[in-house]
Amino acid sequence: MMHDDMTLVREFAARQSEPAVAEPAFATLVERHIALVHSAALRQVGDAHLAEEITQAVFIILARKAATLAGGWQRRLVGRLHPRGDEGVAATSIAPWLYRTTRYAAADALKTRRRRHAREQEAYMQSTLNQPDNEAWKQLAPLLDDAMAELGETDRTALVLRYFENKTAREIAAALRMEENAAQKRVTRALDKLRARFVKRGLTLTATVIAGAVAANSVQAAPAGLAVKVSLLVAKGAAAGSSTYTITKGALKIMAWSKAKTAIGITAGILLASGVATLAISHHNDNLPAQEIATRSQNFYATFYSYSDSGKVVTEGGGQTTETTFNIRMQRPNLYRIDWTQTGGLYIGKGIVWSDGNGDYLVTDSADKITTAQAQRMHDMQFALGGAGGASSSAASMIPGIFFSKNGGSDALFVAAAGRTKLTKLADEKIGGVDCQVISSVIDPKTLPDDGKLPNNARTIGTITTKFWIGKRDRLIHQTQTTLEGSSISIKITDDNLITILTRQSKPVTPEAIAALRTELDKSMNLAQGAKYIFTQTHENIIVNQKFSPMDFTR
Repeated sequence: MMHDDMTLVREFAARQSEPAVAEPAFATLVERHIALVHSAALRQVGDAHLAEEITQAVFIILARKAATLAGGWQRRLVGRLHPRGDEGVAATSIAPWLYRTTRYAAADALKTRRRRHAREQEAYMQSTLNQPDNEAWKQLAPLLDDAMAELGETDRTALVLRYFENKTAREIAAALRMEENAAQKRVTRALDKLRARFVKRGLTLTATVIAGAVAANSVQAAPAGLAVKVSLLVAKGAAAGSSTYTITKGALKIMAWSKAKTAIGITAGILLASGVATLAISHHNDNLPAQEIATRSQNFYATFYSYSDSGKVVTEGGGQTTETTFNIRMQRPNLYRIDWTQTGGLYIGKGIVWSDGNGDYLVTDSADKITTAQAQRMHDMQFALGGAGGASSSAASMIPGIFFSKNGGSDALFVAAAGRTKLTKLADEKIGGVDCQVISSVIDPKTLPDDGKLPNNARTIGTITTKFWIGKRDRLIHQTQTTLEGSSISIKITDDNLITILTRQSKPVTPEAIAALRTELDKSMNLAQGAKYIFTQTHENIIVNQKFSPMDFTR
């Protein structure tokens, strides 16, 4: 006879003194749901070993909470708040509870891992991930669990039952205690809400494609033997590893806080309804100080194993405006490619900086010569990205410097997060439809060694102000604006430099042309002294944790 989940939970909770009864009941629960738990854990942490530890932790928590679950506290609470049953939780299946608990356990495991090795945590992830081949799933998988976490409890439960557990409309209706037609509508609305979360993250797919990809790929077979290992660990009281114990303890703390927040929310709603108090509850903490906003964004970039985007940099100053369009693609530990095209200058320039794992290279030239231009092999990634930064109007150094942390701890976000600059939180703004928190970081040359004087140069670098537009929900940088004021820089221009410029302009290289170009550049240099320069860099089409191969980074 097939028992539902809650029957097995009650049997395990009530008869733990009788191993012959309790152990088979718990083993059945493990066998029934271990693929769901392990798949969700693996998606969220990208590490097969850590996913197994999380899976063990989740079922340990289930064993510890069995008596509470068997007591039906969820149904009693929801029944009081929603007597019609239209906002209920699954009454017989524990799949939604396990999915939510996996989220808590994975979050705690990631936090612990970031603290231990934030800069190296994803280096080996490429070899441990086992992503499906489906192109839509490759895009969805890294974003799925964060998007699911933003849904309400009932919407998330409906989707877990339908697409993770492959339940019928009738089974979902029974679990949610509503009519079958209402359950079908609930699933459809929940799917639309999930799609909207993906759109905000830059991923536009139809609800049908999302449903198909999630249903086909969200639950993969767990490693052989893991179910037996978990069952023995819980039912026979075997000693859990230190990592599993840590994850279990952390997840239980998160669950306790989650319950507290639910109670606070219910209390606040009652107070608001009765007019006793005025309380504003926001999904985001809009009162975070600027340094904390920078730190959270920096830490978030450290969790990605790949990143790609496109965008442009508009540079204004010295009587000239240039525009640089770019495409960025990066994957840990050392794969990257940044392409850019610059217009509005002396000529249309192009450049590429890249590494496919076999060295770091940089090439720049005019647009018509870039395909045949000789690439220069750089000493390492830091030299390559640093060298490309100026030519690309910082497109090759801003986000790549943050992602790889290869600027020696001197990238703009790192400096802001470390509190080394004067930080200010500005009014929120929208960039490309994304709600952003805005912070400003100011570097005063008077606070720098030698008052900001450059080495071997009596002139100074000037005041540098960098503004960041950081998404409230995704914590990603959607725009930066760097303003350079009061700079006084002398650049020595050789005849070789002038010949290179004339060649890229496809102009004759003659003594007269060299002299005329030198006069033009000297005039521009004089105008630039003390002038204000503004570099506005915008990032669009951001995709994280997409799996690339080394071939995606070759020239």
